[in-house]
Amino acid sequence: MLPAIFPGDTLVIELANSESVGKGDIVMFHRDRRLFVHRVSGTCGSPPDLQIVTQGDGMPNPDPPVSGSQLLGKVSFVVRDGRCLEPAKSPKFPMRAVAALVRRSSSVARVVVGVHRMGRSPQEPLCQV
Repeated sequence: MLPAIFPGDTLVIELANSESVGKGDIVMFHRDRRLFVHRVSGTCGSPPDLQIVTQGDGMPNPDPPVSGSQLLGKVSFVVRDGRCLEPAKSPKFPMRAVAALVRRSSSVARVVVGVHRMGRSPQEPLCQV
């Protein structure tokens, strides 16, 4: 999910169902005994069989649709360097540009993570959840 979520970020997840999430929300779901955190790009079907379509910001293709039983919740905050950040439903142009570069090259992803680490400084926690 670079650049919205970096390695080491802590995610605050609130319970949600497929009807309560919308395009642009970042959700957590499970599939094949693994956890995924990706952005909602749309929905398909209708209740009670509503499924959500997700795609990681740095991934080239969307995921297979996520059923309500696979959905674990919605990311309400990203805790980074002790600060609570509310995830943007519609990332601004610079974030979209970085995500497009990450989609095309794993080397760019490593550089982005490395630059992010260099800019980190220890701070007092400012977030209480």
